[in-house]
Amino acid sequence: MGNLKIIVSGFIGLYPTGGVTWDYIQYPLGLKMLGHDVYYVEDTGQYSFYKSPGKEWDDPSDTIQFLKKTMRNFGLENRWAYRDVATGKCFGMSSQKLAKVCETADIFINISASSLMRDEYLSIPTRILIDSDPMFTQVQDWDESNVEESKSTFIKHYKRNYTHYFSFGENIGSPECRIPTYGFLWQPTRQPICLEYWKDMEVGVNKRSFTTIMNWSTRKKMRYMQEEWGQKDVEFEKFIDIPKAFTKTKFNIIVADNSKKMDAKVLLNNGWRLLDPIKTIKTAGQYKNFIHESIGEFSVAKETYVKSNSGWFSCRSACYLAAGKPVIAQETQWSKYIPSGNGLFAFSDHNSAINALEEVNFDYHKHSRAAREIANEFFDSNKVLSYLINKL
Repeated sequence: MGNLKIIVSGFIGLYPTGGVTWDYIQYPLGLKMLGHDVYYVEDTGQYSFYKSPGKEWDDPSDTIQFLKKTMRNFGLENRWAYRDVATGKCFGMSSQKLAKVCETADIFINISASSLMRDEYLSIPTRILIDSDPMFTQVQDWDESNVEESKSTFIKHYKRNYTHYFSFGENIGSPECRIPTYGFLWQPTRQPICLEYWKDMEVGVNKRSFTTIMNWSTRKKMRYMQEEWGQKDVEFEKFIDIPKAFTKTKFNIIVADNSKKMDAKVLLNNGWRLLDPIKTIKTAGQYKNFIHESIGEFSVAKETYVKSNSGWFSCRSACYLAAGKPVIAQETQWSKYIPSGNGLFAFSDHNSAINALEEVNFDYHKHSRAAREIANEFFDSNKVLSYLINKL
C-alpha cells in the first residue's frame, strides 16, 4: 500500500502518565515514520478524572494541556483532537477539521477499543481494532446467566464497528488458548517501538536495580465459564519473595493501587523498595529515564493473561528491550513467538525466575546486547506496523 491517511485513537489524555503515553504515541509516530498522513484522536466518552486540586469535575484543562505538550514534543502538534464529554467541545483540531479528516481518511485504528465509534469514524472504509487487553476485551461484559446474549451482543457490536481485528494475544485461535474468538479472525500483533527514541544512555551504576511497574488491581475479578479471572496482584503474590533470594541485587517497584488492597509493609518485608510514581514516571521523559536507570525488568502478568494462555507480551517490556535492558517476564505462551533465553527470559515458577535473574547478573553485557537485538527483530515499529498494514 502507498501512503495512507490514518487516524489513531488512544488513552494518552485520560491517563496522563509516562507509560500510557509511550503505549499509544508510538503508533502515530511509527506510522508517520513510514510516510503515512497520521492523526491522533481521543474520544473515549469518559470524564477527565486526573485533575489538579481545586479543579471542577467538568474541567478538562489539565488533560488538554498534557495532550498539547505531548503532541508538541513528538512533532504532532497540529494533528490531534480531544473530544470532551463534559463540555461537548473538541480541542486541538476543531470538530469541523476532524470531520474533514474523517471524510478522506483511509484507516481508523482503535487501540484498546479506546474510542467511541461515531458515524464519522464508521464512514472510514478500513476500521481496525487493536486488542491490547486480550481475554478482558472478549469477556469483560460476559453474563454467566445469559451466555447466548453475551455472545450475540459482542458479535453484533464488533462486526458493526470494525473490518479487521488484531490482538496482543498472539496465541489466540490456537488449541490451548482459552480466549473466545466469536468467529472473528484475530490476527497477531504486538507493541510497535520507535527504536531511535530508546537508544542507550549513560547511567550511573549506583542507581541500578531490577525494576517493575504495575497496577495492583484495576477492576474486580471477571467471571467466565464458572471461573474467576484476576489481575496482576494474583500472580505477583506468588513471586513477592523473589528479592529474598538475592543479597546484592536490588529490586525497585512502582505500584498503582486503586483497589487499596496492597500492603506496602509486605512488599518492604520481602525486599522490595517502593517508589512514588508521581516523582519517577509522570512524564514520557521520566519514564524513559527510569527504564534506562534499571538493570532490567522483572515482571509478572495479569492472572487472566497467564490462565488463558494468551500469548500476551507487555508494551513496557518491549520498551525495556529497546533500551538494552534484559527482561524476565512471566510466561503467557509468548515464548512460542518471541525467543526466550538470551536477553529475554520466560518464567513460570520460582526456580525459573531466580535462574533467569542469576543469568543476567552473571553476564549482563551479553544479555543487554541480546535485549536490543530482540527489540530490533520483533518490536521495531517499521516492521510491526508494516506487517499490520500489509495484512489489510
